Amino acid sequence: MSDEILTGEGVALQLSAASVLIRAGAWLIDAFVIVLVMIALPLGLLAVVGTDRFDPAMAEAAVSVMIFIAFIVVPAATETLTHGRSLGKLALGLQVIRDDGGPVRLRHSAVRALVGFFELWLLMGGLAFMVAMFNDRGKRVGDFLAGTYVVRIKSRPRSNTPLWLPAQLATWASLTDIRPLPAGLALRARQFLGRAHQFPPQVRYRMALRLSAQLERFVAPAPPWGTPPEEYIAAVLFERRRRDQEAYDRRQPRLQSHLAAIDVLPYSVPDPES
Repeated sequence: MSDEILTGEGVALQLSAASVLIRAGAWLIDAFVIVLVMIALPLGLLAVVGTDRFDPAMAEAAVSVMIFIAFIVVPAATETLTHGRSLGKLALGLQVIRDDGGPVRLRHSAVRALVGFFELWLLMGGLAFMVAMFNDRGKRVGDFLAGTYVVRIKSRPRSNTPLWLPAQLATWASLTDIRPLPAGLALRARQFLGRAHQFPPQVRYRMALRLSAQLERFVAPAPPWGTPPEEYIAAVLFERRRRDQEAYDRRQPRLQSHLAAIDVLPYSVPDPES
């Protein structure tokens, strides 16, 4: 399920609710971590205090404290500090958010952890599974009480393919006149170069031909006869970036001198901060 959530800043977010199965996988990873915590806490306590100082009442109290820490404090603190991403959710690309799309706070995480102790651990996840199966967002009881749900975070690595200049177009590019390109056209051309390898050859050629035709309205003279359209796009974008960088570098000394002059008070007025 995909939701459109309008944030307080007026930004529409497209979020996909996580399925019950992937949430179960994240819970299993978290459960493994909690079991390790439950094993490590008693061993650490015994190493510090010693076995001869424990009576039955103290042992019962220690177990209760360790259960509270492992099943409630640790999950609530982890979700609060990571804004809804426990170890299992981080591994599977999930995140807990509020119903309005905002990040979870301590209150939300604490409610989820308290209710989760009963519905996930004491009831072995049966209640949580049944409730999640019968609502569109896959929310368990703790989510309903906390006003939260779990979404999938699409975090594909972005392509950072560097711009390149074909050797046979170096002379032409240095002498050509490139007018300012519309932002949308420049962005489409840059994205095409980064994703061109993903398209079939015929589709790739047609897209390059269409983009090069749009770029030709802002570039003169035309490239040498027979230039492949993809190489033409690469040469135009490379030369445009190179010229923008040179113009930026030329402006820096003057900008720095202006900024230094701003800090100097005129007419020998004493600096009140000195």
